[in-house]
Amino acid sequence: MRYNTKYEPQGYASRSEPGSARSGGVAGQAASLFSPGRRRNRSTSSRVSQLLLAGLLSLLLIAIAVLVWGLYALLSSSSTGGNQALHNSATFIAEHPQEAANEQQVLVLAQRYLTALLHHDYDTMWSLLAPARRALWPNEQTFAHFWQARFAHYTLQGFSLGLPSQLSHWIDPETMTSYSNTLTVPASLQLVPDATLSKAANVPPEDRHPASVYHNLPFIVEGSPSQGNEQPHWHVLSGGPADPEAPILPPPQPVARSIAVPILMYHHVSPAPTHNLLDFSLTVTPRTFAAQLDYLKSHGYHTITFNQLFNALYFDAPLPPHPIILTFDDGYEDVYRYAVPLLQAHGFSGMFYIITGFVGATGYMSWNEVRNLLAQGMQVGSHTVHHTSLGWIIIGDPQLTQQELQASQATLQQHLGIPIQQFCYPSGEPFRHGTPLEQARITTMLAADGYVGATTDPGPTGWLQQSTQPFALLRIRVDGRENLAEFIASLPSVS
Repeated sequence: MRYNTKYEPQGYASRSEPGSARSGGVAGQAASLFSPGRRRNRSTSSRVSQLLLAGLLSLLLIAIAVLVWGLYALLSSSSTGGNQALHNSATFIAEHPQEAANEQQVLVLAQRYLTALLHHDYDTMWSLLAPARRALWPNEQTFAHFWQARFAHYTLQGFSLGLPSQLSHWIDPETMTSYSNTLTVPASLQLVPDATLSKAANVPPEDRHPASVYHNLPFIVEGSPSQGNEQPHWHVLSGGPADPEAPILPPPQPVARSIAVPILMYHHVSPAPTHNLLDFSLTVTPRTFAAQLDYLKSHGYHTITFNQLFNALYFDAPLPPHPIILTFDDGYEDVYRYAVPLLQAHGFSGMFYIITGFVGATGYMSWNEVRNLLAQGMQVGSHTVHHTSLGWIIIGDPQLTQQELQASQATLQQHLGIPIQQFCYPSGEPFRHGTPLEQARITTMLAADGYVGATTDPGPTGWLQQSTQPFALLRIRVDGRENLAEFIASLPSVS
């Protein structure tokens, strides 16, 4: 894209002086005609004037370009409400006129949607949603109730928008539906906690400084196919900071709520032969994995994201029938090769817990593969730097514990460009054999580091998730030795 400003240079006229060649006097003309020195001086003076004029015009062009860019950035990057124009005297020109029109549309749509959020105008937000996104809600009233609850402890002050761009495709992580005619613009929300949060003790950092995680979130729109000369009609697919998949801001005192959501735990998905009992138990063959997914699909299970789970636990958001979460520990390369294509074929998502110190090592995913997980609608969480068991070291070496929590989170955020809010305990400790004191210490650390939830490794098992235990989410271990009947028996019964 480029910015172009047209200008018309002003003309310059010279005044005639008495007695000069331009005055028309005979003597002056004769002197001009027969004096070589005068001709050379006049030629030199003319060239100097031309150079000065060219320099002035160059400075004028630079000043105009800076002014145009400044006006565009000012008008399109921020708003505190209202449907003000995104462009004023600055003219946006893309390489192709249709691209310019489309990019203008995403800016206008983002402006309207986020302005409606600031004004609590949930009717307008609802009307701008894509039909497929509205279908995830029972009705408009449930949608409005969710947003009232989501930001109940915050004052929304404004938002800012970056520059739009075309997406080759986008996959909705909540439905795993792929969209091709999409555009995105980074959107940031300015919001501050209310007095309830400001006065509360041990408030997590994302609650105290929410703007730090509500920064440059992708606002994504879809254009309906145009017919003839008609312009495409645009709908919101992801509302950026005003989207259910935006970072979770835990309420200071969540309502006690329990939801039946089985969270399955896998490690390897591979056809390679195993050589010991441990590997046998940790490895599910692709054929067995496909049979398990076939069962889940045929019995009406729907995979959900951890954001969907916490939105339901904290803000009473709706869930699809028979919600389930599939998790994969450690970041093995065989899972990327064999499990991900099967998940995609069934329209299922998955959470992949990454040991950041092992990325790129033999048998583990590379950073490109981890990034591709996100592009394919999957989720990524932290599994420490070195897969260090966090049992006894919480008390004996709290500094090492914090290093494992914080460094893994920071590395994932640096490589992926998203907030990392979910964690998985290596070997399930301290929730398998640890003391209540150790468990309390680790959950306090996780909350202080900006994590929102954490899953256990049975030990404790089950499928009932509780809003008051966000750092002890129960999982069901999928054992490579079990048959399909045993896998089915581990799940809650479905009607």
